Amino acid sequence: MGAVTVGRVLTLLRYGVRVAPGSTLLTMGLAVLGSLLGMAVTLLTGRVVGAVPGVIDGRPGAMPLEEFSWLLGGLLAVFVIDSLTPALQQVASLTMDAGMVRAIGTGITEPLLRPRRVQHLEDAEVLDVQERAKGKGGFHLAQGMSQMPYLLASRISLIGSAVIVGAMFEWWVAAMLVAVSLLLEWYGGRLIEREIDVWWGNTEEQRRANYAFNLGMRDAPKELRVFGLHNWLVERYVREWTAGYREVWSRRGKNVKFSILIGGVHLIANSIAILAVGRAALNGSLPLTQVATTLPAILAIGQSSNGYGVVQVRRGLSAYRAMRDLPQTIAERHPEPVTEAKHRIETMPAREIRFENVSFRYPGSEVDVLRGLDLTLHAHEALALVGINGAGKSTLVKLLGGAYKPTSGRILVDGVDLAELDLAAWQRRVAAIVQDFLRFPLSVTDNVVFGAVERAGDELILARVARESGIDAVVRGLPKGWDTVLDKTFDGGVELSGGEWQRVALARALFAVHAGAGVLVLDEPAAALDVRAEAELVERYLELTSGVASLIISHRFSVVRNANRICVLSDGRIVEDGTHEELLAKDGEYAGMFRLQAERYVTGPEAVDA
Repeated sequence: MGAVTVGRVLTLLRYGVRVAPGSTLLTMGLAVLGSLLGMAVTLLTGRVVGAVPGVIDGRPGAMPLEEFSWLLGGLLAVFVIDSLTPALQQVASLTMDAGMVRAIGTGITEPLLRPRRVQHLEDAEVLDVQERAKGKGGFHLAQGMSQMPYLLASRISLIGSAVIVGAMFEWWVAAMLVAVSLLLEWYGGRLIEREIDVWWGNTEEQRRANYAFNLGMRDAPKELRVFGLHNWLVERYVREWTAGYREVWSRRGKNVKFSILIGGVHLIANSIAILAVGRAALNGSLPLTQVATTLPAILAIGQSSNGYGVVQVRRGLSAYRAMRDLPQTIAERHPEPVTEAKHRIETMPAREIRFENVSFRYPGSEVDVLRGLDLTLHAHEALALVGINGAGKSTLVKLLGGAYKPTSGRILVDGVDLAELDLAAWQRRVAAIVQDFLRFPLSVTDNVVFGAVERAGDELILARVARESGIDAVVRGLPKGWDTVLDKTFDGGVELSGGEWQRVALARALFAVHAGAGVLVLDEPAAALDVRAEAELVERYLELTSGVASLIISHRFSVVRNANRICVLSDGRIVEDGTHEELLAKDGEYAGMFRLQAERYVTGPEAVDA
């Protein structure tokens, strides 16, 4: 681990100038100016101190009073400007940091969001590069760039002060002080880096402490209060945090003697330099001007070491390189298919979507979720898919949307392999609402138009889906109507009930359908509603979307019984296919599940015709 090289510094500077040119150049320029002004103060102070005795005594050959006044005025002016520079540099640095954070966020998230499939998000190597790009222990690219001005200033101060000491006194003294300062910087940075590696090494205790903290702050605050676990959680957090920090204390203990040793070397070097200056002054070989200039320069060399800044810049560069390599890593390990714009995707599916002998297993798994599955979804058809948990229903939806590619077999849309289609265009044709749909802490409008953002300004469609989904009455009761933020942690925001949220999600799907989507997927579409309300809601949606292919997934048979066709997914295959009446007549797996559920609803408190 050596000092930060000029090449590394220039690499980060070039990136900063590229993403935030004005503020980066201004920040670095002010840092250089501050260092030069500091050295100017040292030189002018030395001249003022050296001239004072002669001016006061009126000695022959002494500096004229007028010249001394100008010198004193110049020192005051430089001092004032030097005092103002840090405030200006702070403003410029904050502006640079804002631009850097924005660019870094884009540089990391854009490559991850660009692929239309999601396998790369489960690739350990891609995730490792992503973590390095985000930085470790807070030492990310933005932090590295924020230390660049201080590191640059310290380097200029080190070199300039060494030149002053060498030119006005002795070069061997300047060389000794520079060597000791660089040694102190190297060793200090080494200690800092070791401590950070220990603390941010993702040890088991650290993960447990983070879990306890998050549990109390956001994951389960209500449950903790209900069960009176406040004191237990605090004690648990302190215990786990202490256990995780024990290694840091151990590391610090081991390094104390070496820290004292290197600090002693630094103290001895400065003492030797100051004693040498004092001796030269006493024997008359070093004039007062040189003494008053050399002593502050010696102290400035000692203060120019910046081990913390070196570590931050070095790790910032490491994060930059990982961010730079992230797109290439994703492209090499998960190349996007090359497609030709020869298919009219905007009209698909005109006939059908067919799963042909499709098998699929998730990356890193040895178990097939789907095994030789054959299934056809006709255009303008409402197809229901039922099966026990883990049967592969949600996986089938992911394959339909192109998020994953089948391990074997193929998916045909109007006879065209889905792998040959433009996935971005195809995915805009699919409107999918899943059980764990996203609840954006944004306005009602945003939560609905996300179904087809390219039509976000179409108020006619928005008003239509509000009526069709039944959320118009909900919107009228909100404090700011469509502009109300659906998150009570925001000023003026509100929190909807589970049923209201699911109506918003279904409105989102309807918005997509009316904007041109050709496939509607309802995966447990209204599980927060009671059985009858869910059945009525799904039936209403199927009426409104009769012009598209609809795939309905639900555990409730009252929801799926009116579909045009029902398929039973079991052990990764379609084992039954037919209407509700046909499947009951077969007295197979569907009939057994239907009778079991019907008995529960008839005899339970929420009795309903299943």
